[in-house]
Amino acid sequence: MSQGGTRRNGHDPMSNHALNGHATNGHATNGHSNGHARNGNTAPVRRPRVLFLSYRFPYPLIGGDRIKAYYLVQHLSTIADVDLIALDEARSATPGNVPELEAYANLELLPFDKQRAMFRVAKSLASNLPIEFAYYDDPSMQHAVDRALELNEYDLIICFFLRTAKFVQHHTRTPKLLVAEDARVILEERASSKFSPFRGLGDQLQYIIRKIDAIRLRAYEPRVMAQGFARVTFVSKVDERRMLAANPALPTALLSNGVALKEFDFYTGEREDKLIFFGYLGTYHNIQMARRLLKNIYPKIREVSPRTKLVMVGKSPDAQLRRLIEHTPGAELHADVEDVRPYLHSAKVFVHAQTVGAGIQNKLLEAMAAGTPIVTTPVGASGIEGLEDNVHALIRSSDQEIIEATLSLLKNDDRALRLALNARELVRAGYTWDRVFRSFNAIIRECVPNFFNGTHLEEESSKLNPDTIRERVRT
Repeated sequence: MSQGGTRRNGHDPMSNHALNGHATNGHATNGHSNGHARNGNTAPVRRPRVLFLSYRFPYPLIGGDRIKAYYLVQHLSTIADVDLIALDEARSATPGNVPELEAYANLELLPFDKQRAMFRVAKSLASNLPIEFAYYDDPSMQHAVDRALELNEYDLIICFFLRTAKFVQHHTRTPKLLVAEDARVILEERASSKFSPFRGLGDQLQYIIRKIDAIRLRAYEPRVMAQGFARVTFVSKVDERRMLAANPALPTALLSNGVALKEFDFYTGEREDKLIFFGYLGTYHNIQMARRLLKNIYPKIREVSPRTKLVMVGKSPDAQLRRLIEHTPGAELHADVEDVRPYLHSAKVFVHAQTVGAGIQNKLLEAMAAGTPIVTTPVGASGIEGLEDNVHALIRSSDQEIIEATLSLLKNDDRALRLALNARELVRAGYTWDRVFRSFNAIIRECVPNFFNGTHLEEESSKLNPDTIRERVRT
């Protein structure tokens, strides 16, 4: 990996910072590195240039935020030169995986100082800034963005998640697109509503933080979204409606998540007497789901079906969760696995007992694509348009309802298969990356009408009717 940068479009690279603060020689996999494309024998046509901001290095592909950012950058690279500036907040970037992004973008990767982030959090307690936004308000990110905008001319700026919007709040020269994904206020309201005074100190601290942010986000979120973005996208109507209720003038659009169906074959073979829960086990809402399943739901299922095992699959489980799994008879942990698909194929039911969260659950889409029958909750199902109870999954609320629904699928293979087939069809019809990219192209064209001129998508994009791809776009 080179530590220097290459010249593109006649500009210096954004910075000489990438992995551990050094820029990389990222080239889009489209045969062009000079910012121009040719149309037959005609003169070169300038390729659009995009600045893409992410609060997290979008690799490895664990969690909906990393997956979405990765696929959007990959798609953009086929039509534009992409400069990606990302914080390495999770310290997940390595010399082995940085090239996965270098293949599609000029990457500037910034180390994240968590001690300084906590100092910013402490200072924010006396302000109206939501705590999570103080945490990510990194000065090195602001400096990198300012320098990129000073050195380069961009056709479009894409802010991935509201956490990156602040870095371009005063920039008005270039059209801006905010891929907000979810309404953070929904997540924090749901999280803080689950507080119990009988939980440990860590949970009580989480409650206080999330209660503060739930209050502050009600004003902060719609105000920042109104700061000059040509479009603000959400993954679900639930999130979009919440923000439009706060500010009906927001120029919103729907941009869902996708699944690479070729990578998730529908499995029709024999399944073992197992339940599965999978996901990134270091995030708050997944930890809450895992605890609920291990403490309240699975032990009751095992009383009726003692041979049924529970398989917990995911990255970065903490010591407390590991101990809980270890002390739950019949439960087993498979941490940091390379591929979740064999576990999905072997399990009879995916139990997704979600109470906290917002947006869309990629793990549900992946289970639906793989053919694993699902029991979920109204919160879990709310982000997936068209997901119906008793058609695509069993949607239940209480512990007892989830227990009964899970047992019913363990006992009835025909019903489980019918739900799984319907769920796979729902993904195929509405949640593939091809459909996401078509929606994305339509949204970009609304932000920058001539963005696709001279590209291989020019004719296709001119025929796109955003109202037929998305439910609506608010202007």
